Amino acid sequence: MFRTIVFSVAISSGLLSSVAFAGDDPCGNFDFTGGLACKIEVSGGCSAQCQPFNFEVGCTGQCVAVAQPACVDTCGVSCLKECDPALLDCFEGCHAECDAPVQSVCEKKAGKDCANTSKAQCDIHCKAQCKVPSSTCEEHCQSCCTGGCNTQVNYDCDYSCIAKLQGGCDVQCQKPEGALFCNGQYVYASDITACVSSLLTKGITVDASATATCNVNGCNLDAAVSGCSASGVAPITGYGGAAFGAVALGLVVARSRRKRSK
Repeated sequence: MFRTIVFSVAISSGLLSSVAFAGDDPCGNFDFTGGLACKIEVSGGCSAQCQPFNFEVGCTGQCVAVAQPACVDTCGVSCLKECDPALLDCFEGCHAECDAPVQSVCEKKAGKDCANTSKAQCDIHCKAQCKVPSSTCEEHCQSCCTGGCNTQVNYDCDYSCIAKLQGGCDVQCQKPEGALFCNGQYVYASDITACVSSLLTKGITVDASATATCNVNGCNLDAAVSGCSASGVAPITGYGGAAFGAVALGLVVARSRRKRSK
């Protein structure tokens, strides 16, 4: 059941305490420390990324109920019987104990095939339990079984968190400003423009080339809005936050009005 596969956590931190927006921070509680590649996505390409696996960081740390010892103990007994010290992989072992039970719960409660949602939930708690590689079968089984059992006891909470972030992602993808993703993970921001502006002050570059292309003739945010051609014009990749939003939209409106008045 347990095979050796090298695993590293690409993003180890997420929201600190709540899925809700944190005070006046337009970026919510997302932890932007460490190496991050942030990008604004819009339209179809954006909606395609509104998937459970892209909400893992946003839901990490939100649901922290602890599993009953009976679950961990029962799983641990089975794990120890099959455990080969030479084939220890906590993360894979955790998924082996977690995926099927959680998917079964999901299908019974949601009444649909939710394999991706279940695996995303298992990812969240398995990563939390497998931060330090296990060196013995006892450590390995304790960690992987705890991760699987914690996922089960937090099922409702995790499912609600993922659903909330997916709803926010779907809505933002339909807006002209799009949605923000960092290292592929969706950022549940209350104000995209203000959030990007805030990130720039922290030295975090945001690629917003998909959002707008501008030159002295105006901005091509949306053909239906601006009517401007942006072919051959270098895209904006710095996304100047609130100032950019106000100036860009102002240019579009002003030039559209001038065209209609001619």
